[in-house]
Amino acid sequence: MPYVLHHFSRSLDFDPEHLLAMGEAYDRSVQSLAKSPNRPVREAIASHIIVLAERGVADPETLCKAALVALRNMQNERGWPA
Repeated sequence: MPYVLHHFSRSLDFDPEHLLAMGEAYDRSVQSLAKSPNRPVREAIASHIIVLAERGVADPETLCKAALVALRNMQNERGWPA
């Protein structure tokens, strides 16, 4: 099971291909950041990936890009460091 799902205690039901795409998107997102993200940032990335996956998005590149855009928006709104 990809690391992305370890952030959440709720039960999630995804097929193996979706899980692989989510894990790949999470890894790409985290690795693309300039420094190693802290837990709230990792959880925000994971949350956005899971929400999109629940809506049927299964492409790792799309999941990654959307999670990073959402993260940047959150950082701007909350004043988190980039």
